[in-house]
Amino acid sequence: MSRPVGSEGAGVPAAAKPTPAAQPLAPRHPSRPAARSWITKLSLAYLGINIAWAGPGQVLMSPQVEWLTTNAPLWFFTSVKESNLSIIGFVAGIFALVSTPLWGALSDRTRSRWGRRTPWIAIGLVVVAVTMALSGFAQSLPALLLTWVAMQTAINAVISPMSAAIPDHVPAAQRGLVSGWYGFAYTLAVVAGTAIGTIATAVWPSMLGIGMGYVLCAAACVMAGIPFVLDRWERSTPRPPRASRFGWRDFIACYWIDLRVHRDFGWAWITRFLVTLSSAIALFYLYYYLQDRVGLVRDGSDAPGLRVSDGVLILTAVYAASVFLTVVAAGVVSDRVARRRPFVAVSAIFLSGATLIMAFVPDFGFTVVAAAILGLGTGVFTAVDFALVTEVLPAASDNGKDVGIINLAIGLPNVLAPVIAAIAVQQLGGYVGLYLLSGVLALTGGVLVYRIRGVR
Repeated sequence: MSRPVGSEGAGVPAAAKPTPAAQPLAPRHPSRPAARSWITKLSLAYLGINIAWAGPGQVLMSPQVEWLTTNAPLWFFTSVKESNLSIIGFVAGIFALVSTPLWGALSDRTRSRWGRRTPWIAIGLVVVAVTMALSGFAQSLPALLLTWVAMQTAINAVISPMSAAIPDHVPAAQRGLVSGWYGFAYTLAVVAGTAIGTIATAVWPSMLGIGMGYVLCAAACVMAGIPFVLDRWERSTPRPPRASRFGWRDFIACYWIDLRVHRDFGWAWITRFLVTLSSAIALFYLYYYLQDRVGLVRDGSDAPGLRVSDGVLILTAVYAASVFLTVVAAGVVSDRVARRRPFVAVSAIFLSGATLIMAFVPDFGFTVVAAAILGLGTGVFTAVDFALVTEVLPAASDNGKDVGIINLAIGLPNVLAPVIAAIAVQQLGGYVGLYLLSGVLALTGGVLVYRIRGVR
């Protein structure tokens, strides 16, 4: 929201003041608290868009890749399911990486009766739903790769503008609270997406269950996003100045910030990158870790015991319950004490502790304990880190682009995680090496957060 009328241009005669039609106002830092209804709709939309990847990522794509590796032509893929999953994750991640700041920058420059962010969110939701359905019923690994790349590219047309809505619309003193609910929605999405995928594979047989899981996740994504799209929350936001034609220089600028001037932004990016990479490589092979290291029963097998997908669902539920205990509370407390860095450091310690358990105790009961510890740390980090990064953004007029660049610290780990995880499992001592590496990365991020000087 804009500041109250009259807070700008003091001393300028009324007749000389430019009208909004003659010279559109640049976006300003918000001063009014965000309404509860708006926070609810934002959180619901964020819940939906994360369900879109959570179901496939947690329980659908791993068995789908395994089945396609065995039964479909491989093209440039291999006969090893882990490698094929890594290839798909890496290629899709590259496209997601490139598109993240681009969608944010384009939304910064958008002028429409619906606002800057809303049109991109609406179009993105439609494309995500279509490409999700196509991915679910892909009949070969190349087809799955192409449709999943399209989905991962489109999903950022929703997430980048939606994330920019927080610094656009929420004052700094309220961002811990809003970021906490943002994190709550993200975690609930992981649970919901996992549950949808697990139920679909239990109700429908084999590949039909996987395909229906994708479709149900896509439907949940669209339904959850509709209230936010229709809210018209940008109607009172000043229009940005009319931008020149988008050229190659503008494209390159989408990925550039002068870190000599904005050093805190750089350290915030590195901190988020390291902690996110820690989580990404720890969770990338979770399905295969439970199947091959812990010894749960393969999905589709008639052998007695706990299925792998059921194990993933249990761990996800425990993890989510722990996140729910800390994610909103940590955001509120960090607002009240006006401190962010100590919360990030403590969360890194929790994350590293969880990975140590998984490295040395491959037992499902202890893995449940690790999931609980991981959830406590993730809840704190998710809420407070996003509030922290919104306080080091360089310019309000470029919130979409700058949030997009910050989100590269999430996207890049997801690109690198398949490669690093594969190398760790194959060359660094298997799952022990993988989880030790994960713990070291988390601790390093917790230390480097103290290089940020402009936020306490």
